[in-house]
Amino acid sequence: MGTNILEQRMLEDTLETFQTNDYSWVTPAQGVMLIDGWLQALENDSNVELVQMNLSELREQLNSPTPDRNIVKDLLIQLAHQVQDIAQGDSSEGPWTGGLQNMSVILRDFGNKL
Repeated sequence: MGTNILEQRMLEDTLETFQTNDYSWVTPAQGVMLIDGWLQALENDSNVELVQMNLSELREQLNSPTPDRNIVKDLLIQLAHQVQDIAQGDSSEGPWTGGLQNMSVILRDFGNKL
């Protein structure tokens, strides 16, 4: 991660979207838009297939007329762990590490608040 401009922009957009701890205003549609952006940014990155799979499953849940709160929570927690692992990986560098760590915290916090 962190090798292209689109990934960088998605990280910035995601961190901006969730800069407060009040997630009550975030809608499923906004989540789907962020996920679509991430899926596009990660499209050619074979190192994050599990992240892509979980993002796709989360997207399906958010598009459902009745998303399963427990599945959404589990997926957010799984993504938090995956992002943290990437942030601590050998290939993570510079500002990416801090941004990914922040995103991991946000995903975990958001999941725990569901």
